[in-house]
Amino acid sequence: MSFQAKTMITVLLLANAVLVVDLLRTRRLTESYTLLWLFVIACTTGATWADGFLRHLAWFFGAAVPLSALTLLGLAFILVMLIFFSMKISKLTKELKDLAQEVALRIPPSPSGDSRE
Repeated sequence: MSFQAKTMITVLLLANAVLVVDLLRTRRLTESYTLLWLFVIACTTGATWADGFLRHLAWFFGAAVPLSALTLLGLAFILVMLIFFSMKISKLTKELKDLAQEVALRIPPSPSGDSRE
């Protein structure tokens, strides 16, 4: 992989790191997710600059060039994150449904039987 490609990937990763820290600062991202994203950014940056590691990874995956192996790792990570967040959304949907049902059962019926007030 060329020096220019490595530099561009590193700049993009650093921009992502700044974004993640800003999201933490504005309380739009929790500390645990911030640590996870910073860890992934650090690992990706390290893998980008580790030529031997990428060559071995490319050989292991049967990729033609090391950048393909890095892309494959990125896609695998995205897939894992999509599954993880799908599980989170499913759990929150169930909790919301259960909460809505509980609240609906607590609302006393109106004396006239009319639900509008």
